[in-house]
Amino acid sequence: MYEINRKKSMILFGVLILAVVGLSLVAYHVSGHMGIEERFNSAVGIYAGPEEEGSSGIFGFNIEGNPLYYAVILASLIILCLIIYIKK
Repeated sequence: MYEINRKKSMILFGVLILAVVGLSLVAYHVSGHMGIEERFNSAVGIYAGPEEEGSSGIFGFNIEGNPLYYAVILASLIILCLIIYIKK
């Protein structure tokens, strides 16, 4: 009985992972490669001057607009959830 429930819960977990990945890809496609500040600035006609260039972002890198960082963070969250689920 326990093994059947475990299999069902793993299938449910897999479906949730696929749903999160799918929704994340849709969110990235909708938001595009630009960060929120860049989209706002272009929408209102503000252009960054030389003093605003080179923002270090979070821990020295910008997450917004970089698909590699986006994918790494998403994969890290999925792996973390899987580890927590297995340990419990």
